Formats: sequence, structure tokens, C-alpha cells
Amino acid sequence: MQGLLKTIPKSNLIQETIRKFIRIITPVYQLLPKYIRFRQNYQQLKVSDITIIACMLTRIDLRDPSETHFHQTLIAAGIIVPERSRYNRRCRNLLQIMKLIRWQLLKKYRHNTTYEIIDSAPITLVSARRSNQARVLQGVANKGFNATKQLYYYGFKLHAVMDNNGYFVNWELTAANVDDRKTVEELLGKTPAHQVLADGGYLSRPLQQQLRTQGINFWFPLRKNMRDSGHVNSSFLKNQRRHIETGFNNLNTVGHFEHPGTCTLIGLGSRLAALFLWNTLKVHSNLVRGRSGLRID
Repeated sequence: MQGLLKTIPKSNLIQETIRKFIRIITPVYQLLPKYIRFRQNYQQLKVSDITIIACMLTRIDLRDPSETHFHQTLIAAGIIVPERSRYNRRCRNLLQIMKLIRWQLLKKYRHNTTYEIIDSAPITLVSARRSNQARVLQGVANKGFNATKQLYYYGFKLHAVMDNNGYFVNWELTAANVDDRKTVEELLGKTPAHQVLADGGYLSRPLQQQLRTQGINFWFPLRKNMRDSGHVNSSFLKNQRRHIETGFNNLNTVGHFEHPGTCTLIGLGSRLAALFLWNTLKVHSNLVRGRSGLRID
């Protein structure tokens, strides 16, 4: 009958976003070693690793701060996922796989790197007023001070390296009271670049000379009472260095990493791994369309 309504089922936003990430991740996942893809009892998995990773990236893309709420959203959208506690465990266990996928994508996407920027950002587990009584991850997390935001906090410090295109090429997690300069050689050793920009927290002549022997020109702004000695202290380099602060702000906007609300170290690690994997895909998408890699809208 012509009077009857005809409905055509359409995919919702979550389904389309998950399919998009599955199409991107699948070819890279197939390049991983067989002992990772075909691990023990892999045939008994009702939901593949690729689908779980795509769901994690979709949560970041939709900027959902709650893992519980997003799991409910997946079920309401008709996505087949394990029950919540098992879904959370699957997400935690994919930490190393997400890192390997990101490395494969970076080798494919990165071209013409002019310089890299190194900096750190605070990850707060409890509020400042409760930091002296904090018991979350005691013995691993610690109390520290963030000079940029002028605040004391209890938690971790995220050290990261970003290139001039906006890709976060390397990252490391330490206690909040660890000096920024202690992680420089390890971070830059994995992603060497001839020119590296840093802020005043990395000011160290011995470190600068050590990196120069490795072919790295390590730049940081000098204090007013320091002799120049041929050091370029331009406002242009200072402005370029601030791009990593924009990158951190973007990651916090979509992934809420500065206040993660997690109680386990592996849970925090898997969230950061998914966040940096999302960053790699987003920056590449922007650059392909002729946009800045730092845009997230």
C-alpha cells in the first residue's frame, strides 16, 4: 500500500566512526608479528582486537570522558562488545598493540621533519588539597610542581616529543617529581632530529653539549643573566616551541588525560596509547586536506 511508511535503516554516527577506524587499522594490524595476532586462545575472542581499538578511538573522537557511559552508548548503538568489566580488561591488554600500530603509522605518514619539540604535562590523580593524604598508586605516583600552571599536584608527569607537523612521535610517563632533563636522552634517542626545541625547564649546558655529540642541536631559552655565547634566543623559536602546548591542550580536550580518574597504571597507559594513536590519525587526516596538524575541529 502506498500509504504505508517505508523505513530504510541507516548507520548512526558511532557505527560510521568505528567502521572508519577499522578500515584504517586493519591493514596495519596485519603487519604485526604473528605471535601477537595469533596469541593463545585468540580464536575464542568474540570481538576482535581491531574492533576494541576502533571503539577506544571512537570514544576519543566523540570526547566522551566516561568509560562506563561510552560502553552503554555502544550497546545502545547496536555495537557488539563484551560486558563492561571484560571490555575494560580488553582495552588494558591492548596497550602494546596500540603502540606498535602507532609506530607503523608514523613510519608511513611522517615526512620532511624540520624540528621536534619536547615538553611535559601534569597528570593529576587527586586534587591539590588532598595530595598529602593521597593513596592512589602510592609508591608509583608522587607529588610535584608544574611551573607553567603554578600548581602543586599528586600524580604523574607526561613527557612527550612532537614534530613540526603536529605528530606526537614519542612519550614517556614518570612520577610527578622527576626532573624533565632526566628523560631527554631516552626520548630523543628513539626519535632523533637535528633540531630540538625546549623550554627553560630543560636548561642545561652539559645536556646540550652531550646531545651535540649525537648530532642534535638542543635549543632552550636563556635567562637574562646568562651570557649568549652564540646561542640564538629568538622570539620566533619561542613561538614555535609553544606549539606543543597547543598539542597538549588538544589531547586534554578530546581525551581528558590531565584528570584521568583511573586507579591503575596500565589503565592510564592504555588510555594514553589510544590518545596518541588517535593523534597520529587526526594529524594525518588534517595534513592530507591541507590543514594544520594542530586542528581538532
